Amino acid sequence: KTGVLLLTHRFTPSAVVLRDDYAGVNSNNRQSTDVLEGGVYVEDVFRPTTHLSMNVGFRLSYFGYKNTHYVYPEPRASLAYRIGEGLAIKASYAIMNQYLHLLSNTGAGLPTDLWVPSTTRVKPQQSQQVAVGIAKDFAEPRLTLTVEGYYKHSKRVLGYKEGASFLVIDDPDQASAVDWQNNVTQGQGYAYGGEIMLQKKQGKFTGWVGYTLSWTQLQFDELNFGKKYFARYDRRHDVSLVGIYKPSKKITLSAVWVYGTGNAITLPLATYDLPDHEPVQSISSYISGITANVSDYGDKNSFRMRANNRLDLSIQMHKEKSWGERTWEISVYNAYNRKNPFFYYIGTNDSGQKVLKQVSIFGFIPSFAYRVKF
Repeated sequence: KTGVLLLTHRFTPSAVVLRDDYAGVNSNNRQSTDVLEGGVYVEDVFRPTTHLSMNVGFRLSYFGYKNTHYVYPEPRASLAYRIGEGLAIKASYAIMNQYLHLLSNTGAGLPTDLWVPSTTRVKPQQSQQVAVGIAKDFAEPRLTLTVEGYYKHSKRVLGYKEGASFLVIDDPDQASAVDWQNNVTQGQGYAYGGEIMLQKKQGKFTGWVGYTLSWTQLQFDELNFGKKYFARYDRRHDVSLVGIYKPSKKITLSAVWVYGTGNAITLPLATYDLPDHEPVQSISSYISGITANVSDYGDKNSFRMRANNRLDLSIQMHKEKSWGERTWEISVYNAYNRKNPFFYYIGTNDSGQKVLKQVSIFGFIPSFAYRVKF
């Protein structure tokens, strides 16, 4: 197999829109960047022996930003060795390059992700991943059990500097002079864990049970005093239960239940007043005490949001037509209306004390769909 990829991206990491009808101000200042991404790959699947199957591939990737051009090789290989009847071990290794970077806000407030490209100053992210596993097919009942472990190391991962943000709201008139590249730093990422899945692929009732135990850590010389910390999307436990039942060719019933550990975020642990070192203008201001309110955040991403879980249900009604098939679907997202956290913020209660408050979205949502296939 072989293939070619070529696409363009347009990024707008800075956009400032001002409108004041009273003052007659109406401006739209956007800073856009066009980049080019491409690649060519070739792979082959072959069997050196009756028990060994191998997939070996090579990809040459390209990324162009203005006068900067990145070209990186990406070799990869996977193999499966059949030990006996229905039992096999497998392993894989890959080198990957990512030219688009994800910047995530990890503090309190609205969680906003921003995608930015590799530039002359911001180098592409590169990772190496190795995985090993074992798979077992059972004749009765017809089940497949897979157990797999993986380790991934990433270089040049992008993150915000301490106190930096993509939002410039204090002085919008000066926003065009702010370069997002000055607010970021690059470090390393480590991801490892294991997964177990039991799957049923045949019969009227199919589905699977999956569980993943994983760790994702980041390390930046300029953040968290150089110590490793858990990434926002680090998810210690991830569980999925999927069941699909087809009592007839016309009806399909399905249910999905998922559970995941909450995101890792940074929250202030305490606040205190700090004397302001501005020159004293008068005796009265000295006596009143000029102070600044300071927050102590502790280690980065040391707080866990509440775990997420929900149940999705659906029923599909199929009917064969002379021209193809039509399907009616009725589904329910988050059937028991679980209030999963979307983000937290620091508020106050009736007594004026600071408390942590949660905002949830996407509760119980019914939906209807009509599809035709021809």
